[in-house]
Amino acid sequence: MKTPLILMVAALALGGCQNELPLPRKLAVGATPESVTRGFDGDLFVSLMGVSRKAGDGDGKVVRVHGEVVTDFTTGLNDPKGIVFAGGKLVTADFDTVWQIDAQGKKTVLAGPKDFPFPPAFLNDVEVEPSGKSVLVTDMGDVAKMRDPEGKLWARNSAQAKEIKVIARVYRIELTGKVTEVIAPDARMLNPNGVDVLKDGRIRVAEFFSGDVLEWNKGKWKAIAKGHRSGDGIVHDSKGNFYISEVMFGKVTRYERGNPEGKVLSEGLGLKAAADIYVDEAHGQLIIPDSKAGELVFIAL
Repeated sequence: MKTPLILMVAALALGGCQNELPLPRKLAVGATPESVTRGFDGDLFVSLMGVSRKAGDGDGKVVRVHGEVVTDFTTGLNDPKGIVFAGGKLVTADFDTVWQIDAQGKKTVLAGPKDFPFPPAFLNDVEVEPSGKSVLVTDMGDVAKMRDPEGKLWARNSAQAKEIKVIARVYRIELTGKVTEVIAPDARMLNPNGVDVLKDGRIRVAEFFSGDVLEWNKGKWKAIAKGHRSGDGIVHDSKGNFYISEVMFGKVTRYERGNPEGKVLSEGLGLKAAADIYVDEAHGQLIIPDSKAGELVFIAL
């Protein structure tokens, strides 16, 4: 039994090689993981929203995953959601503030409430732009009116849906801290959650309330997929496929390039909530934060 043991130890030692262990697999990381990215030294970094989920609670944090070892990296956040690695630092959105985090885990404000051209309502996902010099950040807008008293989304064509204010936006934040509006409020984009951007500048949005996957190209909109209510993460791979997660239903779907029919990847995984997914092509895997289970779930691409 020595050889398998040696191989296992080697796999654990290689922090960046997460697929050394059989897929699919799960790893407990802490309360309410939302988003994950590769960062310093090739390790994984996960935003944990915490238990309270209230502004000012300070129980949110970012953890580092090295092999199978999970350690606190940055604490004292409130509700960190989307997280990316840009300009040699981690960047995460937290209610009305976007933070930068250095290699020592020290956080500094990249953009605070006063830096935005409009008061931020609920900042959520973050995506690095192709230049590498800026990120896109979604503001979900009027989130308080999306759900009924039981926490379910109101019907799309209900009277309550018409009460949702059209105030959501997509912002560009340069790594210098300059904030500009990229996509202005639009009724088709009531509550945008996940955001993705292609090399040619097309921006894709997971519209949480309607369930549409929207593509914005030079000021024009089109829906490239439908039926994904509570859409959370949206990402693409180098082959032109894209992936969409539904946090309320624990569902992940892949759309292969040129095929309008999606393929569900989450069957049999027992996901409770599929949050902001991450395509880890270098290791042949898709990483799914399961917010309710407190786990990262790794599946083969």
